[in-house]
Amino acid sequence: MKPLSALMGVLTGAMVTTLGISGAAFAADFSLRGTFAQDADVQLFDFSLNTESTVTLRTYSYAGGTQADGTIVDAGGFDPVLTLFDGDGNKLFFNDDDNTNTVVADPTTGKAYDSFLEGVLAVGNYTLALTQYGNFSLGSTLADGFKFTGNFTGDTFSRCEAGSTFCDFTGNVRTNQWAFDAIGVLPLKEADEDKPKPKPEPKPEPGPIGNGNPPTPPTPTPPTPTPPTPTPPTPPIGNPTQVPEPTTTAAFLLAGIGAMVTSRRKS
Repeated sequence: MKPLSALMGVLTGAMVTTLGISGAAFAADFSLRGTFAQDADVQLFDFSLNTESTVTLRTYSYAGGTQADGTIVDAGGFDPVLTLFDGDGNKLFFNDDDNTNTVVADPTTGKAYDSFLEGVLAVGNYTLALTQYGNFSLGSTLADGFKFTGNFTGDTFSRCEAGSTFCDFTGNVRTNQWAFDAIGVLPLKEADEDKPKPKPEPKPEPGPIGNGNPPTPPTPTPPTPTPPTPTPPTPPIGNPTQVPEPTTTAAFLLAGIGAMVTSRRKS
């Protein structure tokens, strides 16, 4: 498998598409299809790779074929170009017509005008642009834009009838259909859908088996106050005065009365 850097210089560009992938753990294959409203449309997609990966980008717009998801694409679409940019918008590679004999020839024109890019990409962010042949990227960055505006093919290619749209270089009028596969990438999204996402709400704890509803939080119960335990008074420091028991007091009292009687008798 040749790295994309080895293909640079031998690829030519016609149709530009920006492809985007973002931060998932596993790469997969994606098949996309759509239409252009006019010749100069540019379809952009953003993506990112979190590990060095082999990526394949292939169109089926021109000659048709069977995509990775099993969809059969009819031949007859416009001549596409793929242009790849890094996360800073610097142009890395582009391809107009596949030169690896991977794509097939159109059954009507006999031309193999579909685009094909395959190689190893490093970790990072990327943008892929899909355009029609002739509408090449200007300069070395995505911000430099693309060559044409509006419907240009009928007035630009001498073999095309004036005023025609989606005309290829050899003079054949095509449809506005495009289709391509992105193999070995993370989930694709259109660049204009790249909007900030709201932060997800915290997920509730799983509820009891049955209705699937989250459990009802328990109602807090206020603590029951405990009455304070009375503390007996602390006696003064020193020898405590013992309170005589009632029987002892009565004995002393009787003894005193007896002594008084005896004393009177003696006197």
